[in-house]
Amino acid sequence: MKRTTTVLISVALIAATTGCFHMFPPRVNLDRFGTIGIVQFRSEAKGNIAEYATRIFIEILVKSQPGARIKELGREDEVLRDIGANRLSPDALEALRRRFNVDTVIFGTLEVSNIRPRVDLLSIISTLSVSAEVDAVLTARLLDTQDGTILWTDSARDHKTIAQVSVFRGGDIFFDARDPERAYGSLIRALVARTTRDFQWR
Repeated sequence: MKRTTTVLISVALIAATTGCFHMFPPRVNLDRFGTIGIVQFRSEAKGNIAEYATRIFIEILVKSQPGARIKELGREDEVLRDIGANRLSPDALEALRRRFNVDTVIFGTLEVSNIRPRVDLLSIISTLSVSAEVDAVLTARLLDTQDGTILWTDSARDHKTIAQVSVFRGGDIFFDARDPERAYGSLIRALVARTTRDFQWR
């Protein structure tokens, strides 16, 4: 009896150490969606932050479910122009299906608002950029290219201070950091982690 108890305790300790008690499969298995096309997220924010967010989104999907078939299709305006469409519609989705050989496609938007630059004279002189407090919302949805059915959608909101934001005459603000990971990494990774939670092991 004593030996059995010792064994059970050992097994429990090993399971706790390796995280076995906290590993649950993803709520959504990407394999069931066939080949998935991902269109670069659309954003009114000027610069490279939307492109960076798309790259991190793909990175998280591939790491979470390595067997998933994912194709990066490019910017939304370029993709639509390539298939002769000016807006997303059932016909455009069918054209995407034929042109890129994808069964489903992910579209997303990154909204960056309430931007409040934090002016530091030394930072402006040395790097020509400033930090800023921003509110951001990332929304993504997965559509069936055959009939336009929304198969999955999620969103996340966050508020953070980010770095390396360029402020030009007239008040225009550009997210054009040479090192996006350092500048926006904390904000974007937090948004993507929450938005893709259905695809991740927990």
